[in-house]
Amino acid sequence: MQPDARSEVDLWFDELEHPLTDAALRLRAAILGASPTVVESIKWKAPNFATADDFATFSMRRPNAVQVILHTGAKPKPEHPEIVIDDPTGLAKRLDRNRFVVTITSDQHATDAEPAFVALVRSWVDQLV
Repeated sequence: MQPDARSEVDLWFDELEHPLTDAALRLRAAILGASPTVVESIKWKAPNFATADDFATFSMRRPNAVQVILHTGAKPKPEHPEIVIDDPTGLAKRLDRNRFVVTITSDQHATDAEPAFVALVRSWVDQLV
């Protein structure tokens, strides 16, 4: 990327008017740092992250929360082995077999949860097939 070039995700954040933008930026950096193979884009009107397939998508619809949905792609994959996470902090809520949501409700919450979130995302990426 050229020094003055801005990605579509950078531009999306530039235009974002949300009380938890700083928390979202912290989560974005954590996801991008999980693996050198992670790429980001705007999909479903929000930041989306992928390796071989999509695996994490932001939801910023609620003014009092940033949510990161962890998944195994745009469509359910019944054949994908179940993702098993070690989440002693209870940061992630299971939505179904291979779909979890992390909900962050403040900038301080993002800061406090960062180590657990990084471990969670790294584990998730390691289990993608």
